[in-house]
Amino acid sequence: MTPELRGPGPSREPAPDGGVPERGARIDRPAARLLAALEALGPRPALAWHGEPGRVELSGHVLANWIVKSVNHLDQELLLSPGDLVVIDLAPHWKRLVLAVAAWSLGARVVPADALGPGEAARVAVTDRPEAGPAADAEEVLAVDAVSLAMRFSGTLPPLAHDWVQEVRAHADVLVAVLPAWSGPEIHEDLAGGAEPAGQRELPRPLLLEQDGFDEPAAAVAALISGRGVAGPARALGGLPGADGVLPARPHRARS
Repeated sequence: MTPELRGPGPSREPAPDGGVPERGARIDRPAARLLAALEALGPRPALAWHGEPGRVELSGHVLANWIVKSVNHLDQELLLSPGDLVVIDLAPHWKRLVLAVAAWSLGARVVPADALGPGEAARVAVTDRPEAGPAADAEEVLAVDAVSLAMRFSGTLPPLAHDWVQEVRAHADVLVAVLPAWSGPEIHEDLAGGAEPAGQRELPRPLLLEQDGFDEPAAAVAALISGRGVAGPARALGGLPGADGVLPARPHRARS
């Protein structure tokens, strides 16, 4: 049985003071706001993924834990620094969003593989083909399968490449990295739905994502901060991007 990951403790980055900011204002410290919102959701669903057989659901605690462990892994194992280039060469999957959020939390620049410029080499390549594509020239390679319950990378692991799903589990459940300025998309209060704590209101329908949220990160992160949560991909739910997702019952819960 896959071990269940424990939820993270408090971030070293200061939490918001709870005041109500101006509607439409840019959110400061999105990483801290996001982790606090996910913890407020607790065992309630934050992300539902329908891109594999069955439904995979991550609670607020579990999604926060994935993000915290990923930040710690990138910081401590790969020494990721602000401004470093992270290329994600992976099919749409919720793991892309987790790793992008973790890298943005450390100030990195994150791009999909098709946005890599001529002659550019990644500091870190996140990929399911660790011997080809952007990984061939990357300084560090994270081998990742776009499979929710994978216990290890299924393919051949080149020398010095990292099996992300195995390594990330060994890292702390509390945030030990000191977070620099957020380098991801600007998140605004009008997208995030204001400052009402996610755990203190009725849970609204999730934002239906066209894919996994990596291609629409501002909307995805804002929906998570608001407590609304996200679901995708839209094609598997028979809906259109931006529509309310109606989630089927009896999900498979991702625990690792």
